[in-house]
Amino acid sequence: METITTIQYLTSLQGALRGTVAFSGFILFFVGQSKQSHAPAFKYLQYFIATLSIWGFFGCLFYLCPTPQLLPIISPFIYASISFVGPIFMLFCISYTMPKKDTLIKKLSWIFIIPCIVGTTLLLPPLQKFSITFTRNVIYIPYRDIREEYHFLFYVHIVCNYITVLTGVFVVFYKAIRYPSENTPGSKAAMLALAIFVGYNAFTTFGNKNNMFFWVPSIASTSSMILLFLAMYYDTADQIIVQGRNRLLEIIPFPVMILNNDNIFIHVNSRGSHLFSTIKKLPNQYVKKQEFLEHFSILDIEETQQETITPTSRHVVQQTDTKNLFFLQEQVINSERNKTKQGQVMMMIPLHTIQKLFANLENKAFKDSLCNCYNQHYLQIKMKELTEPSVFPVSFLMCDIDNLKGINDKLGHDQGDVYIKLCYEALRSSVRKDDAIFRLGGDEFLIILTRTHEPIARSIIQNIDSTMEQHKEFEPHKIGISVGVATAIDTSANIEECLKVADVDMYNTKRKHKEER
Repeated sequence: METITTIQYLTSLQGALRGTVAFSGFILFFVGQSKQSHAPAFKYLQYFIATLSIWGFFGCLFYLCPTPQLLPIISPFIYASISFVGPIFMLFCISYTMPKKDTLIKKLSWIFIIPCIVGTTLLLPPLQKFSITFTRNVIYIPYRDIREEYHFLFYVHIVCNYITVLTGVFVVFYKAIRYPSENTPGSKAAMLALAIFVGYNAFTTFGNKNNMFFWVPSIASTSSMILLFLAMYYDTADQIIVQGRNRLLEIIPFPVMILNNDNIFIHVNSRGSHLFSTIKKLPNQYVKKQEFLEHFSILDIEETQQETITPTSRHVVQQTDTKNLFFLQEQVINSERNKTKQGQVMMMIPLHTIQKLFANLENKAFKDSLCNCYNQHYLQIKMKELTEPSVFPVSFLMCDIDNLKGINDKLGHDQGDVYIKLCYEALRSSVRKDDAIFRLGGDEFLIILTRTHEPIARSIIQNIDSTMEQHKEFEPHKIGISVGVATAIDTSANIEECLKVADVDMYNTKRKHKEER
């Protein structure tokens, strides 16, 4: 009597443990549904938890069900559900370590054919027996072990499960060893869960489940589920990906609209909503493209002389009422699997945004950061422009700041920068607005004066000297600008020689300034 009581107690405990697996898994599954994640790995994790939960549910029934007639019916359900665990586990591991390998994951999905065949074959006879039991009043059906019932098929299921489980674990641990810098706390927790899951599989295959360690499979499967779920649910990288996808369109500083295959707007970003608001009687979504484009006119016509905007086209359009100009571009969205069209993305970039962008690029490429005048890069372009007879005569003023090294040494480089900007302002105020000033180095400037004879150029030098004499900020330190001049009369002049002449004249002036001090 005591032996029977002990067996009953252990059987009930075994059922309760399997029920814990099912209950925990179902909770994790439903909690996971609230996570706004599109990561493939989290999707496969949900499937993995669901299959373990189903296994736990039928295992709970198997041990707690007092009717022996149902045992040969429940047992195949256990093995049918567990046959899906291995392939799902492998796809989870691959998608977790290689999230961009969508094509590989889709190809590996064909492995589900094996558990589908195994599961169907396992379930058909029990369903038949179930029908006989409850329709013909058969009270007892002898329970036979599943291995005796389906020898070859059972071992196909076992081999498939272990190959897929070991493949998944190998992929995860190989990446962990190959790229140790990517081993975050979340990935380490995931690897621990995988080790527990593999250990649980080894125990159920080679261990004696009837001894005192019968509780190991249930506890191990529950632990692995919870660890994997927490590692994925709180994975920072996954959160960044999801947030980036959700906010990507909102950080784009111009209207972006997504259309479906019927050319209907199904999503617009905030800039697109603002554009729609400027068009009267148009809602933000579910508007046909043709209705939207009626409020714009196409300013440029492609070589095909098409009157309408076609997918993957580029046009300059003008809004009819506000007269704002946009660069419109459309790009087709194709399915990755069969390359069929699924929709379109429409982008409308305001032309003033493009002009501002090029202006900023020009400033960075051709302007000096300290004085905001032209730099040596733009000088090379400007020299190529000195080929038109209409710009001659051209005078070149080679300028060198006096005593800059002394100001830097005695007052510091910050005051030296102030001195450089002061000298530039003196040069700028002494020449015409269209005259180009180039900063060649720390203390050297070049001024190109088009349509300017040498006498006028020398009068400009006098203006520069007079302007500098008015500044007393750096006294008792002497300041000034040494300027040399050379003039090219016409296109036959050698520009390089003129620059050398201006340079020599500048050094002569600099020597005179030193002698005067």
